[in-house]
Amino acid sequence: MTKAVGDITDIDNTELQSRGFGVYAFYTGAEEFSAATDSSDYSKYGLVLNNRKFEYSASTWSNSGKAEFWPTSEGENLSLFAYAPWDTWNGIVEYDGKVPYINYDDYVAQNLSVAELSKQRDILWGTNTAGNPHKNVEKDNYDPEGTVDFHFRHAVAKVHLGVKGTLPGEIRNQTATGTVTGSNGTAGDPEDGETTPSVEDANPVVANSSEYYSQHSGREWVGNNRYYVRDYHAVQTQTEKESIVQTRYRTRTETASNAVYSVSGQRYLVEQVTLKGFNQTGTLVLDNSVSYFPKWINTAKFPGSSPEYVLNCGNVLSQSLQYVSAAAVQSNFNTYTGITETPSDLMSGYFLYAVPRESATGDRIAVTIDYHKLNVQGTLTANQSRQIIQKQTRTISRSRKRTRNSEIITVYSVNNNNSSWNTAYSNSEASDAANYTFTSDYGDWSAWSAWSNPSWGNTWIDDSAEEWTITSSSLTGATVNYDDDTSPHLSGEIITSLQGGRAYDINLIVAGDKIELDVVPKPWELKEFDFDYNANINDVIQALTYDSSYIDYADAQGNVWINNRMGKFYFKLGTGKYASWQASLVGDAAFGFCDENGNFILDDHGNRVASIRNAIDPEVMNYIYIKPIDTEASVTSHAKLRIYYIDATGDATVALNLVNLSGVTEWTIWQNAN
Repeated sequence: MTKAVGDITDIDNTELQSRGFGVYAFYTGAEEFSAATDSSDYSKYGLVLNNRKFEYSASTWSNSGKAEFWPTSEGENLSLFAYAPWDTWNGIVEYDGKVPYINYDDYVAQNLSVAELSKQRDILWGTNTAGNPHKNVEKDNYDPEGTVDFHFRHAVAKVHLGVKGTLPGEIRNQTATGTVTGSNGTAGDPEDGETTPSVEDANPVVANSSEYYSQHSGREWVGNNRYYVRDYHAVQTQTEKESIVQTRYRTRTETASNAVYSVSGQRYLVEQVTLKGFNQTGTLVLDNSVSYFPKWINTAKFPGSSPEYVLNCGNVLSQSLQYVSAAAVQSNFNTYTGITETPSDLMSGYFLYAVPRESATGDRIAVTIDYHKLNVQGTLTANQSRQIIQKQTRTISRSRKRTRNSEIITVYSVNNNNSSWNTAYSNSEASDAANYTFTSDYGDWSAWSAWSNPSWGNTWIDDSAEEWTITSSSLTGATVNYDDDTSPHLSGEIITSLQGGRAYDINLIVAGDKIELDVVPKPWELKEFDFDYNANINDVIQALTYDSSYIDYADAQGNVWINNRMGKFYFKLGTGKYASWQASLVGDAAFGFCDENGNFILDDHGNRVASIRNAIDPEVMNYIYIKPIDTEASVTSHAKLRIYYIDATGDATVALNLVNLSGVTEWTIWQNAN
C-alpha cells in the first residue's frame, strides 16, 4: 500500500539495517527479572545496555558502544528487550526502573494530508523465536553460546480505506471511433515453443541405384555363349527432423481523435469521508506478556466529538472519486470515474498507522460518507488511446540422416553370334526395387544440420487489445441533480479491535440509501478482500421485537428496561447467504442468557455463556431470554443486545436490519438500581 519510497515506509529488513535498533539489557543475578523489578531495592540488579544502538555494516550487526560481557557464574540472569528503528525513537523511549517502554503519539492531523501521513511512524519490537521477550536467560541458553536472535514484529495497526458501490452506474456506448492512427513498437526477442522431433521416411523404398559391368574373371564360353556379371547398387536413407515454433511480439499504440460516446445514467462522487473511534496515544511496553502480541497500555482516544480523520478533495482522497463541482466534472469528464462496482482506493495508495485498540469489546469505528449523485445524459467527445499486443510466428527446423546399402549381382549371357543380351540366367531384375533386400543395419546418425532460419514475413496478428482509454474529454448535455441539503449522507459503524501487527482494509459499500462496512484484519502483508453485504442477505420475516409483558419500558432510541425480571425478545429470519445467527451481550457483565424458565444457560464448565447461536430456519421463531445476574444491584447496569449473521465459514457480521425501532441499529438493555 506504500505510495512511494520516502512517503510512508513500512520498516522491512533493508530499512531496519539502515536505521538500526536499540537494546536494553538488565542483569538480575540469581533472581528473575520480574521479581527484581517488583522490588524497591534496585541496587541488586544493573542496567547493562541502556538504549544501546546496534548498527548494520558489511553484513554484520555491531554494538555502537563498548563491549559488554555475559555474567560468568551459573544461574546469573540477563533480560534483553529491543525495539526499532533506533533513530526515530531516541529520546522517546523511556525506562522507569522496571521495563522500557515507548510513548507513541499519533502524528496524523485531522486532515489526512500527504505531508501529515508521511510523518507516521512504524514501530517494531523484538522477541525470541517463540514470540516472547528474552527474559531471565543465561549465555548457555543459546546456541551458539551467548548469541541472541531478535525477531522484529510490527506493533501498530495499519488501516486502509476502499470503496465500492452496488448502485446502478452510467452506461457509455461508443458511436464513432474517430480518426485512428497507430505506431508499431519494435518486435521483441522470439520465444521458443516446444521442440517437436519426428522421424521421416522410417521405411523408405530404394532411394537411388547405379549399375556398372564387370566381366566374369574366367571369361568362359559355354557353347556359343559368353557370360558377364552385372552389379547393381541401392541406397536406403532414414531422416530425422525436429522443429521449434517461435513467436515474437510487439506493442502497437493506437490513438484516436474526436471519438464519440453516448453517455446516460448516474455517476457517484465522494465529497467527504470522516472516521472516528481511533486511539490517539498509547504506550508500547517492550515486555509483552502474550506471544507475538504487542503489549499496549495507557491508550487514550481523541478528545471531543469532532471527526478524527477527514478525507476530502483537499487531501489524499483519490482524484477519480472526488466531487469538486458539476462544472469541473463536465469539463474533464473522464478524470472523475466515481464509485463503481470495482473496489477503488480512497486514499491514493496511502494508509494510517493506528495505535491498537485491543481490549475494549463494543468499541467501534464510525464512518460517514457524503457523496453526490450526478444524473448524466449527453454526448462525450474525446481523444483516446489503446495498446494492442501483436504477434508473429515461424517454424524453424533441422535434420540429420543415416543410410544403409545393398548390392545385387546379376549374371547375364550373350550369344557369341548375337550382340543382344540373354537374361534368362538373371537372379533378379535391376529395375524392380522390390527385389532389393536390405539386410545390413543402418549406420550412425550424421551430425545435425544447422537450424533453418526462415523469414518472419510481414503478417502480424492481434493477440490482445486494451479498452480505449480516454485521455481528454468534454461532455455536452450533462446535467447534475444535486442539492446541498438533500445530498446523501450515510453513516455506519464497524465493531472491531485493531490489533498490532495487523493490516486492515475498511471497505465502504454504498448501496443507494445506506452504507455497509466491513473490516478485514489480515497479516501485515495484505491481500485484497471485498465484502458485499447486500448479496442474497437473509429476509427478515419478523424484525426483532420485545414481549411487552416482560418489559417495564422502551423508548424510540432503543433503550429497553427489564428491571429485575427476564427480558423476552424474538425474531424470525428467512433464507439467504447466512447460515446461522448469534446473540451477544456487550457492556456491563450484569446480564446472562437464560431459558424460558429463567435458568441461566451454562457451558460445559458450568460458566454462564457470553453468547448464544442457532441455525437460521424460516420455519422457526427465535427467542432470546435475558436475565439480570444480580437482582439486588445498587447501580444501574446496561448492555447492548447485539445480533450477528454468521456465514458458512464462521465469519460474523452485525445484523443491523433486524430492528423495528426507527433510526436504531441495536438495543440497549437496562436494569435499574435496586
